Amino acid sequence: MALRFAPSMPRSLTARLMLAALAGMSAAAIAVAILLPWSAPSSSIFADELAEHADHVATGLRFAADGRVAVALSERNTTSYDSVLKDAAYRVTDQAGRTVVQSSEGAALAALRRLPPDVREFALPNPNGDIHLRVATRYVRHAGRTYTVQVARSERMVATLDDYQSRLYLRAGIVTGLGALAVFCVVVFFTVARMLRPLRRASEAAARIEPRNLSARLQVEDVPTELKPLIEAFNAALERLQAGYQVQQEFLAAAAHELKTPLALLRAEIELGGTANRDLLLRDTDLMARQVHQLLHLAEVSEGHNYRIAAIDPCTVAADAVAYLERLAEHGGVVLALQLERERGQTLHADAGALFVLIKNLLENALQHSPRGSTVTLWLGNGALRVADAGPGITPAERGSLFKRFWRGAHSEGAGLGLAICREIAEAHGWEIQLIPREGHAGATFELRFAAATSAGTS
Repeated sequence: MALRFAPSMPRSLTARLMLAALAGMSAAAIAVAILLPWSAPSSSIFADELAEHADHVATGLRFAADGRVAVALSERNTTSYDSVLKDAAYRVTDQAGRTVVQSSEGAALAALRRLPPDVREFALPNPNGDIHLRVATRYVRHAGRTYTVQVARSERMVATLDDYQSRLYLRAGIVTGLGALAVFCVVVFFTVARMLRPLRRASEAAARIEPRNLSARLQVEDVPTELKPLIEAFNAALERLQAGYQVQQEFLAAAAHELKTPLALLRAEIELGGTANRDLLLRDTDLMARQVHQLLHLAEVSEGHNYRIAAIDPCTVAADAVAYLERLAEHGGVVLALQLERERGQTLHADAGALFVLIKNLLENALQHSPRGSTVTLWLGNGALRVADAGPGITPAERGSLFKRFWRGAHSEGAGLGLAICREIAEAHGWEIQLIPREGHAGATFELRFAAATSAGTS
C-alpha cells in the first residue's frame, strides 16, 4: 500500500503569515507572467512604437533664424537611428519636397527617399530575408510653412527591443520582488512577535493559575482585538470555575459539620456501654444514613452527564412516587392525594429517575410537616406540578433560605438537602421551582413549572 503524505501547515502564526504572503506574491507573479504576453498584440505594440517615434521627431524639430532645421532627440533614440541603418530612419521635408533634416545615411533612409508620400510600408532586400518596415507621417506647421515628417522602423527591430526590455524588466522585477519579500518577511516577523507578546504574557499567567489562586484573571490590555473575545471567554470560565469551587468547598465544610454531630452522639452512646439507648442509636444511625444518601443524590444530580433525557410520561412518574410514599403517609396518618389534569400519554422530555427524585423529595418534605389527619396533594397539569400540604407553613423570613444546602426550618428533622436536590434537578432541565406564598393560610405549596421546549405532543 502506497503511503501518501499530506502537506501540513506550520503551527507558528508568523510562519503561516509569511507562507501566505509568499503564496500571494507567487500567484501574482505567475498571473503577470501568464497575462503579460496577451496584454497587447505585437501589431498593436509595433504601431504604438512607430507612432511614438514619429511624435518624438515631430516635437523635436528646432527651427533656426537662418531657416535651418534640426532635430533634438534623446540619446537612446539617436543611437537607434545611427546604429541600425537598415531598420530605422527619418527625414523631414519642406513644402517643395526638399529634405531639410534626416537621419544617418543607410538603406532604410535611401528607400524612404524613393517612396511616394502615401506609402505606409515597404520591404528592403536582405540576405537573411526581406526586412519589413512601416512608415508614420506627421505634419508640422512653422512660420506659415508645412513640414512633413516621415519615420520608418522595422518590425524585427521593435520585436528585438521589446524582447530585450521584457527580459530586463523581468530580471529587475525578480530582484525587486525577492528584496521586497525579504523585507516583508522581516517586518512580518517582528510585527507578529510584538503583536503576540501580550498573548504570551496571558499564556504565562494562565499557566500559573491553580485552585489556590482561582481569583486571578488574564489581562486584555494590548491584546489584539481579534483575540480579546477568547481572553474574555477564558476569564468568564475562570469565574464560573471559581464559583463552582467555592460552592464545593462550602458543601464539603457543611457536610463535615452535619455528619460530625451524629457521629459524636454515636460515639458517646457506645462509650456508655451497657446503658446505651438502642432506640436512640438507631435514630442517629438512620439520620446519618439519610444524610449520606442525600449527599450522594446531590452529587449525582449536580453533574449534567448523569442525566438521560428522553420522552417520558410524567403522569406515570407521579403515580410511582405517590405509590412509593404511600406507607410513609399511612404511618404518619396523612392522606396522599394525586390529582391529574394532564392527559396520560402526553410526553415530557426529561430524565425519569431525576423527576421521580424531585417529586419524592417534595412529597417527603410535605409529609414531614403535615399533621395527622391532614392531606398532601400532588397536582399535575400540562405545564406544571404542585405539592401542597397543611403544615405550619413557611414564614417570610425563611423563604429566602428554602433551597440552600443544609438549611433546615424550625420544624424540620431532615438533613436540609431535599429542596436543594430539587433545585439542582430543575435547573438541569431548564425548569423553575418556587414556593407559592399562601398568606393567611396554613401549609405550603411548591410549584414546578416545565419549560415549553421540553414538552412534546401526545404520543
